[in-house]
Amino acid sequence: MTKRIIYSALLALALSGCKKSFLDEDTSGFLSPENSYTSTAGFEAGLNGLYAYARLEFQTWDFAGSLFTQGATPQEALQIGTDIVLTKTDGTDGSLLPFQNYTLDNNSSYVRNYYKFGYGLIANANTIIHALDNNEISWDDPENDPQRVRATALFFRAYGYRYLINLYGDVPWVEEVSPEPRTDFTRMPKMEVMQHVIDDLKYASENLPDNPDALEDGKLTKWAALHYLAEDYLVLHKSDSAIIAAKQVVESGRYHLNKTRFGAEKDQDGDAFHDMFIEHNQNRKSGNQETIWAIQLEYNVQGGGDLYTDWSKRAWVPFYANLGGFTLADSLGGRGLGQLRPFDWWLDSYETKDMRNSEYNIKRNWYYNDPASPLYGKKVNITEDMKRTGKVYPTTTKFFYGKTADNPAYEGNMKDRVKIRLAETYLLLAEAYLQQNNKSAAAEAINEVRARANASPIDAAKVDVDYLLDERARELLGEEMRRMTLSRFGKEVFLRRVTNLNPASKPVVKDFNFLWPIPQEVIDANSGAEFPQNPGYN
Repeated sequence: MTKRIIYSALLALALSGCKKSFLDEDTSGFLSPENSYTSTAGFEAGLNGLYAYARLEFQTWDFAGSLFTQGATPQEALQIGTDIVLTKTDGTDGSLLPFQNYTLDNNSSYVRNYYKFGYGLIANANTIIHALDNNEISWDDPENDPQRVRATALFFRAYGYRYLINLYGDVPWVEEVSPEPRTDFTRMPKMEVMQHVIDDLKYASENLPDNPDALEDGKLTKWAALHYLAEDYLVLHKSDSAIIAAKQVVESGRYHLNKTRFGAEKDQDGDAFHDMFIEHNQNRKSGNQETIWAIQLEYNVQGGGDLYTDWSKRAWVPFYANLGGFTLADSLGGRGLGQLRPFDWWLDSYETKDMRNSEYNIKRNWYYNDPASPLYGKKVNITEDMKRTGKVYPTTTKFFYGKTADNPAYEGNMKDRVKIRLAETYLLLAEAYLQQNNKSAAAEAINEVRARANASPIDAAKVDVDYLLDERARELLGEEMRRMTLSRFGKEVFLRRVTNLNPASKPVVKDFNFLWPIPQEVIDANSGAEFPQNPGYN
């Protein structure tokens, strides 16, 4: 039997939960890291594994059993209970109610699975780094391959910690591959972990490829690392460093805000903002110059997704098919379940002329589409009950995509998922200037984004934290992980936004809900050292 590396109890827990994790499997038929990571080709296979593992955050429903089986993607779980959306309460689907009602506890599957995802990604990244430092390796390009491989692994390690820090706060920093299981982990203060994460991203930003046009779709560049580096510097209130990192991206010349029509439907009705969310338009080959990193989830493509990958569109698209007078249609987003409804404050926050407010980007008006119904062609009078039950309501069209060929439109995801685009980098730059109370520079960065949307420029005097968060919602609703954004702005802002803008969560949210609980099984397994629960969850 080949030698196998056994991770600590912490990582074993991170990867358990199905009937069997890979830590329990007989590895006699597989290559070990010691003899597989000995060449460029071997490491390329390992890096592809990291990309594949990162895609698991969108694996919503998989009958074979996956990390988030029958769960909720970040586009659902990390939006609800914040300041932008609410879920229906008619009793037909309560999967997202624990987030809105703040009833998640230390035994919740969501709490456990996101913890598993973070440390599982870290474990796989550490395996590659361990092999880099200990194996004899034959490189195709000795000058560049070792640095690029390490940079990619460090990026994904940082990406795993991005989830852990924002959701759980203080967590163990793990950078070694332990030959034996450990039960003596301790929680490192969040800000210390963040400094390690910054070190990882700095190396990644210095050693990942520079030219996105020379890479396959979805591959990482230094610019993705710099974007997250700016984000993390903001957590530490190192605004000068955040500005440097963000400006490197926006001034690189590699990316541009999409201001003209492009891609699959550029000759049809629409606008440049809507083009970014049409199937096949997420990568550079489509003419999209704004995407910095897109996770590859395209349907039925090798290395992409399948019918059961990423059901977030089911949450965002209304359950119109459950209302008499409607029949399923691709033009209405396919088979939605109406689990997420944006708050009216978001809907009402746009200027009429704002491109993001157009009929292509927000569907306000619904018309009965079943030819067999006497209501056919009539406009729906949207009632409060229709909204409450998730049947029909105004919403973003970012998730209205997919074709009925092979019937995938009524199942899972159909397109690649943009994780970073340049508009958000501009808003991070504005955030950094705002930390310095440089409102003029913050407004300038925000106005780059507003100008693309044909929105009026914001006056510097009106720029504050709440305005910036409003602008992020106008630009990034459904794309950003809103809970992570509010986490970066701190507990006070988190609580203020939820209590002021979320009437469903206002009566129940407490200050300790700023963090999720630590999974109880992690605490129970760590018998060799104290591993305290987050306050409020004991």
